[in-house]
Amino acid sequence: MPKIEVSDEQILSCLEQLSPAARRVALAKLIGGLERLDRMVERNRGRIEAICRERGLDFSRLTEEEREALVDEILHISTS
Repeated sequence: MPKIEVSDEQILSCLEQLSPAARRVALAKLIGGLERLDRMVERNRGRIEAICRERGLDFSRLTEEEREALVDEILHISTS
């Protein structure tokens, strides 16, 4: 299936054009994704921290964005 490249700015612009009801649906999906990510990180925190140590990183000092990027990278590695 072909992928369409869309920038963050384009997505945000599209979200602004949604009806209030559609915005609530989009927000619920985003929040649900964050909640799943938080649960997954907590369940696997020991392994994630070990991976950080292997890479010379301190998980507790990473920003939320850095943590998300790390978890995303780990997920892509484990599903490859």
